[in-house]
Amino acid sequence: MEYRLGNSTRIKASGDTLELTCPNCAKKVQFGVFSNFERRLAPKITLLDCNNVYFLVCPSCAAVYTVDEARGNSFKKGEKLSIGNFDLKTLKEFRAKL
Repeated sequence: MEYRLGNSTRIKASGDTLELTCPNCAKKVQFGVFSNFERRLAPKITLLDCNNVYFLVCPSCAAVYTVDEARGNSFKKGEKLSIGNFDLKTLKEFRAKL
């Protein structure tokens, strides 16, 4: 099984969230927020899918979740309240287009 964490293999730490309840283990923890290393040379070209994927890891049970790119960008700019319990989504399995 392969999971895609973005368009790049480089991962960058973005900080820790405020205390949230993990949907998997039900403990109140501060999730570590990470993203794929963002490199956009030509943002106007629509042929390339250049999304920055943000994912959160529970320090207690190692469950992995994702959030919308807009929420991740707000968090990266210092808005700690931009990610809440209802924003956590399961990371979808990546299937290559053939």
